Amino acid sequence: MRIVSTSLLFWADGMTVAPGLVVVHPRVRSDAGLLAHEAVHCRQMREVGLLRFWWLYFTCPAFRLWAEVEAYRVSLRHQPAGLRHFARALAHGYLLRITPEQAERLLRG
Repeated sequence: MRIVSTSLLFWADGMTVAPGLVVVHPRVRSDAGLLAHEAVHCRQMREVGLLRFWWLYFTCPAFRLWAEVEAYRVSLRHQPAGLRHFARALAHGYLLRITPEQAERLLRG
């Protein structure tokens, strides 16, 4: 997985662009939890296919929810105390129309 660090990524800490390419903000370049989260998206893109992944991610909230819950669960393994933070990010950052409480339940599995 190639990691490109740039302050031009101002709307997120990280973003997987393609199965082997992740862009991160410099302040989180060494955040193991974030890199593991993005590695999940790399795997998802390989499994689903790049174009299909992005099409579904942008057009299907259920797919976006699935992809992010799977990735945030990996983030939680690296930072168990981050459950509320990750739940708020999931509830408010992805146009999913869920509450932080619902997100927290999903992340707990």
